[in-house]
Amino acid sequence: MARRFLQFAYALLVVLAPSSLHAADTLQWSGFADLRGTAAPDGLPLRSDSVSAQAQLGIDWRPSLFFDAHLHLLARTEDDDSKRGHAGIVEAFLQQKADRFRFKEGAFFLPTSRENVDELWETPYSITPSALNGWMGEEFRPIGVDASFTEHGFLAGATLFRGNDTFGALPAARGWDLRDHWATLGEHLPVSDGYYTSVSAETDHRLGWSTRARWNNDHATFQLTHIDNRSDAEDHGELFNWSTQFDLAGADYTLNDWTLAAESGWGMTTIRFLGTGYPTDIRASYALLSRRFARARATLRVESFQSGAIHQHAVTAAFFWNPLPKLRAGFEATKAGAEHRVIGELRYRFSR
Repeated sequence: MARRFLQFAYALLVVLAPSSLHAADTLQWSGFADLRGTAAPDGLPLRSDSVSAQAQLGIDWRPSLFFDAHLHLLARTEDDDSKRGHAGIVEAFLQQKADRFRFKEGAFFLPTSRENVDELWETPYSITPSALNGWMGEEFRPIGVDASFTEHGFLAGATLFRGNDTFGALPAARGWDLRDHWATLGEHLPVSDGYYTSVSAETDHRLGWSTRARWNNDHATFQLTHIDNRSDAEDHGELFNWSTQFDLAGADYTLNDWTLAAESGWGMTTIRFLGTGYPTDIRASYALLSRRFARARATLRVESFQSGAIHQHAVTAAFFWNPLPKLRAGFEATKAGAEHRVIGELRYRFSR
């Protein structure tokens, strides 16, 4: 699977590259590089390397108003003991627009988050996202087809996907985590007891599905989403599948320089041993209030997350300052139970 996506990405680059005789306006790229210093405990949900760096690049080919292709690449020093986690492809998809219809094929983030709304699925509000969206970045990446229809502010969408058979393993077996480790295609992230999770591995040959409905106007958005990975919940070597059905409700409201956003997710994930299913209830919610200034932004986020009988809370305060148009300095402090984490970050953005 990973090899196929690498071949697909290479083919995209070949198509995108030096047709620059016409492509000066149709081929665009943008991204960022950042350096972080962290003071944090070693355990969940606030673990982090003391010093880390990453770079992300998005390449977009838009030859017309109706068709585009997107490739999202990532490299980082922090791999969290995963296999093939230092560099890779995060997204690779084609997209078509026709009147009120939109179609997408490939590997992509499902557009559910009210927090991760910037390019490359980044959040403008804090350095690290909520536990809910951190989990989505680590363990869910539809690889398939998506179709949506929009009319008068209402959107209805549906997705069929493969892979994501282990979706649900991290909050249920490892525990919730507050970080921004976007899984790459082909990466295997450790769960527990020698098992791994992967967004791209296909082990049970079943298609998962998702549906969503959204309403929005100039100031507000409200969305409902359902995800079912239709996994067989069985042991497949180092990958243990989890059968997960998960619902999401999210909303945001922006007025002038203020933004209020909130999401709640709830569902059940199940594994099987010797024909017996063992379900775990998983839930996570957050609410954030953010104020934008001329060259700065301040955000306060509160959240709760639960796996089985383990229920935790966290509070995060973040502040960004842009001394130069492409340079951002960030500070974030998080308290989760008795644990504390402080992060300082410098980020440089680039584009063409």
